Amino acid sequence: MNQDIRLLPATETDPALDKELGAWFEAEFGPRADRWAPADYYVLINRDGQLAGRLGLLDSKVSVANQIIRVGGIGGVATKPEFRHRGVASAMLSRAAEFMKSDLGIEFGLLLCRHEVSPVYAKMGWVIVPGPTTFTRAGVSATYPSDTMILPLAGKTWPAGPIDMLGLPW
Repeated sequence: MNQDIRLLPATETDPALDKELGAWFEAEFGPRADRWAPADYYVLINRDGQLAGRLGLLDSKVSVANQIIRVGGIGGVATKPEFRHRGVASAMLSRAAEFMKSDLGIEFGLLLCRHEVSPVYAKMGWVIVPGPTTFTRAGVSATYPSDTMILPLAGKTWPAGPIDMLGLPW
């Protein structure tokens, strides 16, 4: 098996890749991409010349208990069905964590996920944090109904309290 992991700034994607990633996101997470914050970077895995996995990464800020914290936001994690249960998501998450810590100097990763998939992230060091976690879409505030997870990247303690994503979720 030949595998290639790329970390690509979103500004460097070509129109064909943009179209493919957008269609894939919509197929996995439903229509209305404007309901989610756009990625700043993508982690992409090709296996044997075929795109197998995608992960969006944002350099963002959230408010936690009224303090602003810079986070690496993880969103749109998807593996094509024929490549699932083969370490694709784990490889992408490892590459994203390395980039957030080493290249961006970010102290925490943050993601939102359904409760049934949080054990996948927990195996990689992600921890569920209490919220509530809120975000704003089209001027309307909403509370995320499932799990908010953080990945400590610098040995610091995540503050306790409500989390405001300061805009769209990812």
